[in-house]
Amino acid sequence: MPRPTQAHLNRTVNKNQSLEARQKTLSQMSYYMGAKLLEVGIDPQAVTYRWSVKDKQTEQICTLSAFWGSSRKKLLSGEEPLTGSELIDCARGNGYTGVENTASLCGYAANIKDFQSALKQACEEAGLDIASTKSLSKLI
Repeated sequence: MPRPTQAHLNRTVNKNQSLEARQKTLSQMSYYMGAKLLEVGIDPQAVTYRWSVKDKQTEQICTLSAFWGSSRKKLLSGEEPLTGSELIDCARGNGYTGVENTASLCGYAANIKDFQSALKQACEEAGLDIASTKSLSKLI
């Protein structure tokens, strides 16, 4: 049986909580993911982490994903870029790391132009207007 090469952890946070309380939950997720990776023999420093944030009415569903081995290579290769709502959720969750890193984590490798174009299209299809800004700050 093949060994897994990725792990995912979800938490739902209330949007009405203070920013500090929400950040504490996200920090706990990172700590827990690292501990679980160590438990199964994976070096947490050799893993690529990707956040995804889905907005609901009064809450956000935050997902921390860890990729290593073949999954990490596939993620960073640009072979299977995210599209649609998955792309928006990934860009929202990772936009704070900069456009280059966010493009890579969304599966676009170093192709920032294609990433920006796909994100713009996905936002238009979802009815979100981010065309007026060059950064991801409005989306985040």
